[in-house]
Amino acid sequence: MKRKVGLAVFILGLAFPSLALAQMLNLRLHPNGFGRDSYAAWKAKEGLPDSEGEGDHSLYFQKMTTTATFAAGVAVITGFKGQMIPATMLNGLSWEHRNDGHCGAGAPRWNVHITGVSGMKYTLFLGCAAATHSPSTSDPINWTRDSYAGNLAMLTLGAANAGLTASLADILAGTLTGLTIVFDEGTDQGVGFVHLDNIEVDIGSMSKVWTGPMDNGN
Repeated sequence: MKRKVGLAVFILGLAFPSLALAQMLNLRLHPNGFGRDSYAAWKAKEGLPDSEGEGDHSLYFQKMTTTATFAAGVAVITGFKGQMIPATMLNGLSWEHRNDGHCGAGAPRWNVHITGVSGMKYTLFLGCAAATHSPSTSDPINWTRDSYAGNLAMLTLGAANAGLTASLADILAGTLTGLTIVFDEGTDQGVGFVHLDNIEVDIGSMSKVWTGPMDNGN
């Protein structure tokens, strides 16, 4: 079984041309949200320096209600449809959070969406608290970098957090179909908000970083 999974991943990797990967990495990040007192949006003059201009944006997430309330701030990353990217090409996920905000076990978190080689759809969870934390290089006093690195480490941990360890072989041989940042822990678990910046997605040898809304066009 392990041999078949490895072969499937290898074949997918060979079939995925570098041009398609470059086109795929024309990703877009769309902040929104739903429910009571909950949303996500870019905020000027709240973040670290942007890639261009002087906006100093952060991506602000809020849930100013209880965790049990059906509500969340959400940022959806699009650009994966029809790309057939092997799940094991996801090499890294990171952001920097401002230290006055919430960094819990379940929020903010990455939801990694994968379709297994069987056709089953999975959502893997990577929460802020379980990431590797390091001081921001731009502002180590007020900001912390939260990162996940290594395709097998990320997928294995994400599957374990979602209770999907029995499906790990199917996940590893599957395709990456989407990424979402979710903030759904409320004021009963923390301050009810967080500012994120320098949001980075690494796939294969290529990276995409959002420092502000202008980076959707780069």
